[in-house]
Amino acid sequence: MLPLLLLLPAALLALLQYLIVLGAQVVYLVWVLPCQDAHDSADVLRSLADPAVPAEQRARMARAFAGLQGRPVVEALVRTSADAEPEVAEAGLETLCTIWRRDGVVGEDLLRKLDPQAQDRVRALGVRVRSPW
Repeated sequence: MLPLLLLLPAALLALLQYLIVLGAQVVYLVWVLPCQDAHDSADVLRSLADPAVPAEQRARMARAFAGLQGRPVVEALVRTSADAEPEVAEAGLETLCTIWRRDGVVGEDLLRKLDPQAQDRVRALGVRVRSPW
């Protein structure tokens, strides 16, 4: 009986150590990874407007956002559609059209930020324009 009682503190410490490691892994999966993904996405969205990034790379990034949703993505693409580089601006507008065609609706505030020719192109998609208010 005495040897079992001597092993009890060691067993409790091992259990506590296991729970600490398990808790750290859960925190990493639930908190750290999503935050890191959000920071990485924000960095890519910022690089869309960075003229130091080559135009071909920015155009590829703009097209890659077609599968994503969310206000920050759409706002970054609206800014990209007014880029000085025609290739980047066209890629941004194509991606916006893809997103809005899939969603079937576009915010009027975002539509007004586009140039008139791009607005006509978006309206020709047949999407519903809704007021942000």
